Amino acid sequence: MTPAARAQAATVILDDIAAGRPLEPALLTWARGNRYAGSKDRAAIRDIVFSIMRRRASCAAMGGGMAGRALLRGFLAQEGIPEAEIFGQGPYAPPPLTPEDAPLKDPRDLTPAERADLQPWLWAALEESHPEAGEIAEALRHRAPVWLRLDDPGGQAAALESLTAAGHAPEADPRCPGAIRITARERQLAQHPLLTEGGAELQDLGPQRALAALPTGPGATALDFCAGGGGKALALAARGMEVTAHDADPGRMADLPRRAARAGVRIAMPRAVKGTYDLVLCDVPCSGSGAWRRAPANKWTLTPEDLSTLVARQRSILTAALRHIRPGGTLAYMTCSLLPAENDAQAAWLAERLGQTPAFTRQYTPLDGCDGFYIAVFGPLPEMSQLQVDF
Repeated sequence: MTPAARAQAATVILDDIAAGRPLEPALLTWARGNRYAGSKDRAAIRDIVFSIMRRRASCAAMGGGMAGRALLRGFLAQEGIPEAEIFGQGPYAPPPLTPEDAPLKDPRDLTPAERADLQPWLWAALEESHPEAGEIAEALRHRAPVWLRLDDPGGQAAALESLTAAGHAPEADPRCPGAIRITARERQLAQHPLLTEGGAELQDLGPQRALAALPTGPGATALDFCAGGGGKALALAARGMEVTAHDADPGRMADLPRRAARAGVRIAMPRAVKGTYDLVLCDVPCSGSGAWRRAPANKWTLTPEDLSTLVARQRSILTAALRHIRPGGTLAYMTCSLLPAENDAQAAWLAERLGQTPAFTRQYTPLDGCDGFYIAVFGPLPEMSQLQVDF
């Protein structure tokens, strides 16, 4: 496919998304209906769609509308690609420009929220809570980095050599032992032996650094109360902890037994959680605002009402999780959010009920080379019956 044909395919997919189809199903639907497109074509089209969805507000403002064609025009202007190279360039290209196409808007005339590519209320929340809001918003407009977590940080030298030989241009991060950033051939990484045969997992640097701050040790027990795919449970098990994984939707953990076997660790997955643990980890459902460059459609659909619902759900989960902490144990509250309502405000809510300030809090942002990620650690905690907690 020519660049122009790829651009036209992107407009079709963007119109499908605008009509209500989620981003990934829209990409899949197009690919199934156009099987002539090779893997490189599909990857290039995916990149265009994701780039535009990350920058939807600015592309729409510059291009003159929310239709795929207008979004494409705004994107091309931002990328410095002449429209004459795309529009009208063959039968599979976007149709030629006409007087009905709106004049391109000067980027200097965009509103602050449009420049940040956020809904106005979200831009206001980010600007109020982060001094570097502009830089953070700019980072969210671009592709996220790819990180590996080694099961054994002591094998880092060998892993770097193997990844280099495969052309992945790996970079070790001195802030977190065993964390390796992949800077080349990211899409081919899934075929590397470290992932197919064991030795590493894909995991963003934010949770890797957050987990490194937790009290862990061989033989200690841990409950990953909102395990999801199980990446954090695997990381704790790699440190010799006895790990139990739980999720309200067990289907999200379907692949965890296979991944645990590949890593050579055991993770319990009971139907119902019982007993108490030295460490209870709650990576709660949240807005995902710290990871919007990976799931860009979500930042255009979140409403203030959605956020309020999430905050209430997070508190309900935390209240349930407290039942499972041993006297002297630790609670780790985590989100992949940049919003204070889900982070510091929730830590303050917990502090009031637990009668103690957090032992540790940290907000990671894309300026740290990772997704937005938050952690608040409480402990050692007393017997739960001594706390004024509404169960």
